[in-house]
Amino acid sequence: MATTGRLMGHYQSGAQTRRVAELEGAEPEAYVEVHPATAARSGLAAGDWARVTSRRGHTRARVRLEPTARLDTVFLPFHFAGEQSANNLTHPALDPVSRMPEFKVSAVRLEPDPPGRGRGTRGPASAPMPGGTS
Repeated sequence: MATTGRLMGHYQSGAQTRRVAELEGAEPEAYVEVHPATAARSGLAAGDWARVTSRRGHTRARVRLEPTARLDTVFLPFHFAGEQSANNLTHPALDPVSRMPEFKVSAVRLEPDPPGRGRGTRGPASAPMPGGTS
């Protein structure tokens, strides 16, 4: 299971804060925070590139080991775009009352992301967001 969230140094999508050299330098790339035992079962070690895949798409992120993390949950920050976008994993459905998208939880598979493999994108199973965006 993956959950997404914010980093202290980046605001919202990071589109503006990633332009600030000091903030970009503090968190220059996406990461996936994972329990060491979960990483080992997936063939991953600290600093490896991981491919995180859901039914809706996949992304790539650098592995960070976190011994206090749950064994069944990984965390990805959502401030990165393109192949490192955590939103490649999330469901495009909107809450019927608030119209907020479901960005907080996705069932995922974690595996090594070897060089030369296709990079993160929305998969063909994804549906466009209402209003024509995906």
